[in-house]
Amino acid sequence: MIYGYVRKSNEEGVDSSFETQRYKINSYCNLKGLEIDEWFYDVVSGGTLITQRTQGTLMSSKLKKGDIIVCSELSRYSRSHIGLVNDVEKYRKNKIQLHFTDLGDVISADSLGSVFYKILSIMSEWYRTSLSEKQKITKDRMKKQNKYRGGRVQFSKDIGENGVLVDCEKQKRELNLILGLRQKDTKLKDIKSFMEKYTGRKWWISYIHKLIKRHETDYYIENEEMIRNQICQVELERNICDV
Repeated sequence: MIYGYVRKSNEEGVDSSFETQRYKINSYCNLKGLEIDEWFYDVVSGGTLITQRTQGTLMSSKLKKGDIIVCSELSRYSRSHIGLVNDVEKYRKNKIQLHFTDLGDVISADSLGSVFYKILSIMSEWYRTSLSEKQKITKDRMKKQNKYRGGRVQFSKDIGENGVLVDCEKQKRELNLILGLRQKDTKLKDIKSFMEKYTGRKWWISYIHKLIKRHETDYYIENEEMIRNQICQVELERNICDV
């Protein structure tokens, strides 16, 4: 069997990349007298091992002695040097060929592609590591500038102008209430009941516990009197207010 493998990252976002890769692979196969029997498409980072990808795993499970994999270029197959080297060695032992349209067969010891594969796989790994380091530096700089760095926004914060994180007063009050109750040795299930009455929405004990662990040193003691009054107002009937 001859398998065509194409991959793009989430950031690319368009199907044209797949079409370009298919065109290169089909052109290469025409020159080599090959014909693709089955195609596999992955949308995943090149740093992810082939056996950790949805379609890559499926393709790997079908491979048998004498099969051929054709990919448009090395970076579309893998940007992990170690992963690529391990795959090539495994394919060599199982008599499976791996072709790249710009290198040819990289498995055969006497092929020019096998030499380029070793060089380019190292370069590919270096590029991925370099890119990762640049992203880390950028995120560290944004952290120092108190800017939003992607993902879920921290509780008690909002995204302000120019991506700068600013305090969310509503959530700060809620957080301070949780911390204030906990300082009074209130049980988590009672804090949950209090917050659901106070906010009118569902709370989870696990999330409350996480907030307490993350922000236990952030309790605003200057708001003690306000918090005590709020606790008394909402929880008087439960008799957990001790003022």
